[in-house]
Amino acid sequence: MMLTGNLATKSQHRINDEPGVLTLGRTDGVAERFSALIARHVRADIALDTSSYTHSYKKNEHPGSYRAIFIIIDSPQALEEGLALLENLRTVNLKPIICAVITGRGAFNKMKYYLAGADFCIKFNTLSDEGSELLAEFFRSEEWQRDINLVLDPTRICLMDSSKKLDISFAEMKILEAFAQTNNHILSHDEIAAIMGLNSNFYDPRALEKSISRLRGKIKDTYGTNAIQSIRGYGYRLARGLISTA
Repeated sequence: MMLTGNLATKSQHRINDEPGVLTLGRTDGVAERFSALIARHVRADIALDTSSYTHSYKKNEHPGSYRAIFIIIDSPQALEEGLALLENLRTVNLKPIICAVITGRGAFNKMKYYLAGADFCIKFNTLSDEGSELLAEFFRSEEWQRDINLVLDPTRICLMDSSKKLDISFAEMKILEAFAQTNNHILSHDEIAAIMGLNSNFYDPRALEKSISRLRGKIKDTYGTNAIQSIRGYGYRLARGLISTA
């Protein structure tokens, strides 16, 4: 399904203007059941909204205004539909954390969802209490808990927050800039090699890994956050919401 309009949502509790959480399910009932699980892990003043994939659209409802969006995919037949929904949401909404929640016992290609723009993929057998710890991990994640925002300044070739400045190399700046400007915040090994000016056919993967590790360490030492995560067999992902460009 292609999302071409604005979602009409049902709000369980909207208390203030802080960005809330939107749950999208095949039906309103599916979305509402999962939203009830989410309610156990967030503060009472976080708005929890729900909608079905096929809900009619209203004006002035913007998925981009949410802090996190959960897409519930509860049948094998919905895998491709959920993937298309995710891709379309991410194309026009770069800020929210998007989590694909896959239920059932069938296999799925997690990498497809990451490349489409998901920041997290959670696999449940059923939408029940068994997923509580998996959800707790999400709400403990740095992307949800983060209270720092870094600005990449290409002119001065540095990262900054409100109190610290981190000087980086030109190659590191180009890598972070490329991460921040991609919808999914993911770069493959070959893409990073090209940014670093390495021969894509003959570069040493260990040299690339060392360069990323050095950059990750600089950011961790200065700001205390894990900015770049490894995606085994593919490349690396920049934590969403951490870095913006000046």
